[in-house]
Amino acid sequence: MTAILWGLLGALLIGTSDTIARITSQRISITLLILFIMSLSSILMSLWFLITWNWPSWDLYSWSASVISGFLNLIAVAFLYKALARGPVYVASPATASYSVILIVINITIGELFTLTQLLASIIVFFGIVMISAQPKKIIDKKYSSSWLRVTALLGLGAGFTIALRFFFAQESIEFLGAEHALYLNRLSAFIFILIFFIVKNFKNKYEWFPKNSTMIFVTLQAILETLALAAFLYGSMNGGRIGATIGFSTFAIVTSVVSWIWLGEKIPTNKFLWIIIITFAIIFSIAYAPN
Repeated sequence: MTAILWGLLGALLIGTSDTIARITSQRISITLLILFIMSLSSILMSLWFLITWNWPSWDLYSWSASVISGFLNLIAVAFLYKALARGPVYVASPATASYSVILIVINITIGELFTLTQLLASIIVFFGIVMISAQPKKIIDKKYSSSWLRVTALLGLGAGFTIALRFFFAQESIEFLGAEHALYLNRLSAFIFILIFFIVKNFKNKYEWFPKNSTMIFVTLQAILETLALAAFLYGSMNGGRIGATIGFSTFAIVTSVVSWIWLGEKIPTNKFLWIIIITFAIIFSIAYAPN
């Protein structure tokens, strides 16, 4: 499977996870939501490595990169979940796609292989996602004011910038650790950081530690999908596939918008489907002209 296909798989998983976040982020606090997502994946992976006794090997730079990525992960999802909770999804999620251009530029700067066609395709993908997120002039969404949409977009852009840095450090860590161990250290460090923050924040307050009823099912599914999405991205980033994985993963905004339309009933203007087709062709060219 090529790097871009791994990225597309990650986009499918994270796009579905972000749609679920539209529900969970409105039912429980963002802090508690992030705590559960990080704890579930950390505990399951710890049990797996305990059974196999295949723990990450020590390397100062790789471990440091994973820890930094884990910390940035908390900031990124806090921005993103806040944007998703505000809505609409077709503005919140696509705005985060700004991460792709930033991350591709960083990787090109440090010498990652790329082709001009692939670079052009990444620009088309980014521009297409921006057009998907733009509010049509002829359509007045009575649910959201212009100022509301601007704040949602800014939160999404904040998530995008942080995600770019988070993914860069995650990609750095896989060079020595490999995808599985890098993913584990990323989740574990994020869990420790959010647990400390949660305890300090609620030390003197009575707080419900567990989501109620069906919310827990949604949170669990969200945690599984989010972890698998990052795993797919890291697998795709191995062996010189950083840029390809980034291009593929950046399409998660389309998945979120479409799934939200189908499941949550959030309508997408008809003309935006044209950009989805354009982005699809750009992805196909990225695969065809990826560096050997």
